[in-house]
Amino acid sequence: MLPEDVRTAADVAALGRELLGDDPARAGRVLHVASVWRGGDGVSRVLRIGPKTPRSRHDAFLLALARARAEAIVTTGRILREEPALTHGPLGPPGVRAALAEWRRERLVLAHAPWLLVLSSGAGLDPAHPAFRGALRPVLYVPAAAAAALRDRFADTAVRVVSTPVPSVRLALDHLGRLGARRITVEAGPTTARELYEAPARVDELWLATYAGAALDADVIGERFVADGRLAAALPEVSEPVLRREASGAWSFSRRFRGGRSA
Repeated sequence: MLPEDVRTAADVAALGRELLGDDPARAGRVLHVASVWRGGDGVSRVLRIGPKTPRSRHDAFLLALARARAEAIVTTGRILREEPALTHGPLGPPGVRAALAEWRRERLVLAHAPWLLVLSSGAGLDPAHPAFRGALRPVLYVPAAAAAALRDRFADTAVRVVSTPVPSVRLALDHLGRLGARRITVEAGPTTARELYEAPARVDELWLATYAGAALDADVIGERFVADGRLAAALPEVSEPVLRREASGAWSFSRRFRGGRSA
């Protein structure tokens, strides 16, 4: 099945299982999604988003699916600064978005919009950024020293400012747990994501899209991804990679998880 052919909740589940090797509704509590390129040196590096970034409709579907299963999404202020048009709502053509909404409602029995937690120093955050203007419930998770100024800056928005002396993604997950979020999707760069994989690991599952096409322009190649050894230590089980040929080149999709039932 192709992503653009998805029309029902059953289609969503079928394509998710085809790409991930398991029912996507069973994904672990903390799910990390990432897209990387593996160079000739064997090192995986994240793909920077820009005009020259290779595109994959299957990768886009998995990101949309990861958002559809979420009661909270974690991103960073850096990502919002680098992607001024970014939103975290449904992705894809109308029929696919409707099917994802049906899957979320019927399979996961989720009715409320997810939280959007932005982990940030507070620097350079724009209250007019579209990420703060959508249907999601935005939370800024920031250092205590920056909180008062941010509350003033975002006073005319629906953004909730939450502070702690030294924010981290681990503390952010704890905060979302107190808000009742049982399914959390992390969309963050490797600097933030690496914390999830440090012992004791705080990530339960990884959906990884790997571009296996031709060499990329330097401005598309981002930071090193989480090292293979650390991935294996935190998430020792891995699905059989699924290969797909896209207009941009070859892609591989896999799922890493802790073992046993994923949820």
